[in-house]
Amino acid sequence: MRTLVFFACTISALLLAGCGARSILSVDGDPDASTPPSDASVDSGVDSGVDSGPPPGSLTVDCGMPEQFTTPRRAITVEASAESSAGVTAQGWSVIGSPPGSAPDFAIDSPSTATLTPDLEGDYLLRFDAEDRRGDTASCEVVVHAVVGPPVAICPDGDQRTLQDEPLVLVGDGFDDDFVVSYQWELVDAPPGASPSLTGADSPVLEFRSRQRGRYVLRLTVMDPDMATDSCEVGVLVTGPPEVSCPPDQTGPTRQPIRLSATAMDDLGIVSRRWEVLRRPSRSTAEPSPTDTDATTITPDRVGDYTLRFTATDVEGLSASCEVDVTATPSPPTLTCPGMILTEPLRPTPVSVSAVDDGTVVSWRWRLTDQPGGSGAGAPSPANAPMTTFTPDIAGVYELTVTATDDDGLTAMCTVRVEAGNVDGLRVEMFWDTDRTDMDLHLMRPGGTSWETMDDCYYGNCDRGAVLNWGGPGTDDNPRLDIDDTNGFGPENINIFRPVAGTYRVGVYNFSGVGPNRVTVRVYCGGSDTMPRQTFGPVALRGSGPGGNQFWRVADVAIDAAGGCSITDLAGPGGPNVGPFNRSVR
Repeated sequence: MRTLVFFACTISALLLAGCGARSILSVDGDPDASTPPSDASVDSGVDSGVDSGPPPGSLTVDCGMPEQFTTPRRAITVEASAESSAGVTAQGWSVIGSPPGSAPDFAIDSPSTATLTPDLEGDYLLRFDAEDRRGDTASCEVVVHAVVGPPVAICPDGDQRTLQDEPLVLVGDGFDDDFVVSYQWELVDAPPGASPSLTGADSPVLEFRSRQRGRYVLRLTVMDPDMATDSCEVGVLVTGPPEVSCPPDQTGPTRQPIRLSATAMDDLGIVSRRWEVLRRPSRSTAEPSPTDTDATTITPDRVGDYTLRFTATDVEGLSASCEVDVTATPSPPTLTCPGMILTEPLRPTPVSVSAVDDGTVVSWRWRLTDQPGGSGAGAPSPANAPMTTFTPDIAGVYELTVTATDDDGLTAMCTVRVEAGNVDGLRVEMFWDTDRTDMDLHLMRPGGTSWETMDDCYYGNCDRGAVLNWGGPGTDDNPRLDIDDTNGFGPENINIFRPVAGTYRVGVYNFSGVGPNRVTVRVYCGGSDTMPRQTFGPVALRGSGPGGNQFWRVADVAIDAAGGCSITDLAGPGGPNVGPFNRSVR
């Protein structure tokens, strides 16, 4: 007999499942039905999740049952297998351990089988070795117990697993030097309240079934003709898919986040969670986020019904799901308005907003909802579109309000602030409080002595693009009358972009209107933007009285070389400087 010495397959002494489960065990002599079956492992239908297989193409050996039983002088045959993609070149059995003083009979029947006839009570260790064409080696071992006396109960090794309400076949056995006369399975431990079904409890093979999760312990007791007994125990773990629970159905407005929180429990542990949308309204693209946790958030973007499914998967690859319905109700449009818009008086200024809706915005409406005192600015135009144009008429802050209405009749508003800032070195604004009247603003340049001459900017020479050449070359120091309002309220504004140094005088004439017509004047200079440097009035001006219509000499504005200014009120001890209009008197 050729003896091969190779690496041994790792086993644990006295284990029932070892190097493999494909060997065939036969016993010569007394046809005792108590010999262990050829394969005590039965698939419960649950994957253990442990990958113990060799890499593809390597040499593998399989000795079958790692523990086998006989009695002295009763022969037992062991069989192994060897497989390799390279081809097996050598294989064989050998005895590597026996009781002291033993000289067993050991016969090689074929390269893969051998017959052992123990001569003494005790344990005999047999090893199977193989080699392939690549020179790879492998081995496995079998312990043969030669027993005399009480029986030996044989249970499946390690905890067995099965699913809830799925049958699990437990293959037990017993060995005796004579024979086993009885088998009895009993439940010795179970989860509280559990009552599993045990079918075939008085035979070696038991069918176990339970609806309740948890760990169970079963005991097999065997008895021989001498009433001697032996027992062994096996654990059974009843598992199932995760237990999942979804939140109750939810209702909420579109474009508002809706939080959903599910639960998932499992006796072995959850390895993955997943949210997905099964149903959504047409044109919706809403998705839950995050998708891999118990809690998620979905923001419906369309009115209608959504169905979400939550799935949990445990370490065994078993999954369970639940569903939750979300009903999205209509919500008003969401408007996005710009922040402060900076412009200057009389500049047409574009203003636009955007809207998001669960349907369609069907109408728009713009309104001028706040403006500086004295402003006669018109409403934005067009007033029925998301983009409009607004023209402020005097310096200051204006408020525009836009309303959007969707196809559900729901509305939303937002406000746009428009800041019209003074950009001129000298700006004079005038407005009054009576309709169908005409007040005229006058500005006399430094050194001027008479009103309504080329020294005086007023409606007669400054209006509608008329050029009044003051000061040095260029136009920066020329005055401009941007509005001449002849029918009430104003405003009228005179501007000089870069005034020359000197003192300018401001006046107001009641051109038409019996009165009293209360007039207000604002002066911007020295870098003032939306807040005037000084405000005068309101002052009442009468017309058609003795001496004719009244004229108000308002103030002197001194501009220095650096563009700074100082303002002098021309009012006297008796009040504002109001009197008859005398063109030749400054």
